[in-house]
Amino acid sequence: ASVTPEPAPVSQLVTDFGLRLFREALSPRGDTNVALSPRGDTNVALSPLGVTSLLVALQVATAGRGRRQLEEATGFSIDGEGTPGDTEGT
Repeated sequence: ASVTPEPAPVSQLVTDFGLRLFREALSPRGDTNVALSPRGDTNVALSPLGVTSLLVALQVATAGRGRRQLEEATGFSIDGEGTPGDTEGT
C-alpha cells in the first residue's frame, strides 16, 4: 500500500492561507461581498500561490507594523514557519 507523505510545513501554511482566502472571498458581507462585485457574482478564480507570493514579497519589503500585519494575514513570517498565536482551523 502506498503511503501519502505529510506535506511540508511551509506548503501546509500556504494551503491554510489559500483556504482562508477562498472562504473570505465567498463570505457574505451584508448585501455585498468582500471580494466579489455587488452584482452577486458567485464564480471565483484566484491563485493562492500567486497571492502568497505577492504577500511574501511585501513582507521582504516592509518592516514594523506593516510587516506584522502581513504576517498575521498570511499566518506565517518569512523569518519562521508560523506566527505567534496561530490557531488550527481558522
